[in-house]
Amino acid sequence: MINDRFQKVEQIFIVAIFTTFMGQIYLSPFGTEFRLTLAVVVLNVLMLTFQEIEPIITINLVGIMMFAVRSGLNIIGEHATVAESIQLYYPILFFYIFYSFFFSVLDVRGKLKHPALLFISIWVCDSIPNLIEVSIRQEWAYSHFESVVLTIISIGLFRTVFTTVLIYISNRYYDHVKRRQEYQRFREQLMQRANLKTELFFLRKSKSDIENAMQKSFSIYEGLEDEPLKEAILDVTKDIHEIKKDYTRVIAGIERSIDEIYGSVMPLSEIARIAIEANEKLAEVNGKRIQFIEHVDLKGSTHDYYVLLSILNNLLVNSIEAIESEGRIQLSMTAHAETILIEVCDSGTGIALEDQALIFEPGYSTKYNAVSGIMASGIGLTHVKYLVSQVLGGKIEVNSSLGDQTCFAIAIPKQHLLTDVISD
Repeated sequence: MINDRFQKVEQIFIVAIFTTFMGQIYLSPFGTEFRLTLAVVVLNVLMLTFQEIEPIITINLVGIMMFAVRSGLNIIGEHATVAESIQLYYPILFFYIFYSFFFSVLDVRGKLKHPALLFISIWVCDSIPNLIEVSIRQEWAYSHFESVVLTIISIGLFRTVFTTVLIYISNRYYDHVKRRQEYQRFREQLMQRANLKTELFFLRKSKSDIENAMQKSFSIYEGLEDEPLKEAILDVTKDIHEIKKDYTRVIAGIERSIDEIYGSVMPLSEIARIAIEANEKLAEVNGKRIQFIEHVDLKGSTHDYYVLLSILNNLLVNSIEAIESEGRIQLSMTAHAETILIEVCDSGTGIALEDQALIFEPGYSTKYNAVSGIMASGIGLTHVKYLVSQVLGGKIEVNSSLGDQTCFAIAIPKQHLLTDVISD
C-alpha cells in the first residue's frame, strides 16, 4: 500500500517536472508574455498514459511549477522584482486550473476508444483555458479580438491533432510492450508447467512400480510358513503401502496445481516457437552464438503440448550443450501419411557410434561439471524416450557421427498427437 502510494506520488512529480521543462519551448503569438508551448501536448500524452494518477492534483501542480519557474527565471534573468514577476505570470495558474477542470468534467480518459470525442475534448481543454488566460492578461489591448481568438483556436487545433496522433502511437507501443511482457510470462509459466507435467508422468510410473512391489511383497507373505518372517514381510508391505499413499497425495497435489493455461489444444507451430525462443535465451546466457532454424511444414494442434514441449526442450538443451561456442540448431516438423516426423539437428561435437546405443539408457552421460567434476545424472534422454514411446506411442532414433552433425528423429502416429492436421 505504502509502495503504491509512493509510486503514484513519484509519477505525479515526474509528469509535473517534465511538463514544466517542455513548457520552456514556446512561441509568443502576440509579442507579450502570453505563450503557447509544447507543455500541453506533453501533459495530455502523459495524463492519458499514466491513468492511475489524479488529474486535478497533477495538472495544478504543473501550473504551480510553471508559474514558479517562469517567475524565477524572470527575477534572475531580467532582474525583475518578485511583485513584477507575480503580476506577469499569475494568469498561468488560471490556465491550469481551468484545464484540470475541463479534463475531469469531460472525462478525457474515458474517450480513448472514441477518437472523434477524444479530439474534441482535448481541443476544448486546450482552447478555452487559453482564452480565459488571454482575457485575464487583457491581450485585446495589444491585438484585435478576432485575431487573438482565431490564433488560439488555430494553434489549439494544431496541438490537438499532434497530441491525438502522439497518444495513439504511444498507446499502441505501450500495448505492444505489455503484450510482449505478458507473452514472456506465459511462455515461462508454460515451460515450468511442461517440466512439472513431465515429472508427474514419472511419479505416476513410480507409483505403479510401488504398487507392483507391494503386490509381490504380499504374495511372498502369503506363501511363507515361518511366522516371524511373515511378520517382517508384512511390515515391509505396510511400509510400501504408506509410500504409495504419500505418492498418491503428491500426485493429486501436482495435478490440482497444473491448469490448462492455454486451453485444451495448442498449435504445433506455437509449441515449436516457444521451445526455440526459450532456448535462444539459454544459448545467449551461456555465451554461445547459435543460429536456430525453425521449419514447421504442417498445420495442426495437439492436446499433449506439455509433453511435446518437454521433449523438444530436452533435445534442444542437449544440442546447445553439444555446441562448444558457435553453431546451428534446426527444429523441423513435417506431416507424413500416418505419422508426424519431428527432427532436432545440431552442428555440435557429435556422438560416437558405440555410444549411440547407450544414450537412452538411465544413468548414461558424457556430460560433467568442469569445476566440480561431477557427472550429469543422465536421465534427460531417458525421459525423452519414455515420453515419446510410452506417452505418445512413437519412436525416437539418433543419427550422428563424431565431429559432425547429430539428428534426433521422432516419429509419432497422428492419431496419438494431433487433433487435426493439414499438410502444406
